[in-house]
Amino acid sequence: MKVFSNSFKRDYILIAISFFLLGILFLMYPDSSSRILCYTIGGMLCLIGLIKIIEYFKTPVSLTDYSLSLVMGLALIGGGVFVLVKPDILLGVLPTVLGVAVILDGMIKLQNTLDMLRLKDKHWWFTLVVAVVTLGLGATLILNPFKTMALLMQFVGIALIVTGVMDAVALIALSHRLSSLEKERADWMRQLKRNREIEAQQQDTVPED
Repeated sequence: MKVFSNSFKRDYILIAISFFLLGILFLMYPDSSSRILCYTIGGMLCLIGLIKIIEYFKTPVSLTDYSLSLVMGLALIGGGVFVLVKPDILLGVLPTVLGVAVILDGMIKLQNTLDMLRLKDKHWWFTLVVAVVTLGLGATLILNPFKTMALLMQFVGIALIVTGVMDAVALIALSHRLSSLEKERADWMRQLKRNREIEAQQQDTVPED
């Protein structure tokens, strides 16, 4: 039995890498990175919307499997164009959006802490520290106590870099613990099978009266 599916690991690592790379971008280019991110988000919305529209026209019409791909595609393109034309509106809520994303990530780490506690892993406290730090970073982004946009963007960069690194560390720690438990379970099952085979052999060799 696999501890984590390959797709789960891939998606989790991709998120961690995305956080890390975005963090470097914000840290190195605090003045322009936020606007670049807004244009990237707008472009991605338009691209996804276009894919949805193409998917609608490629899929046969079915009354039993009704699709809203066309409406979703048009809505996504509309949202993407709006972000491209008015990036300042997204800039105003960008720290809050990123803060919410980081807080959700911290809540996932809290669940990882509970998982490790239930697995009786002695390193559960490390995951708890990681979760608390992540939640603190997210809360700071939402509260936004910074006086300048450049300083805020630099903090966003630090928060995303730290979050990305801790995501990877948390996944490795939990995956290693679950793998160890799975190995112990497999060893126990092999030993149990061996004992039963020995018992069966002993019963076969007992002389009949």
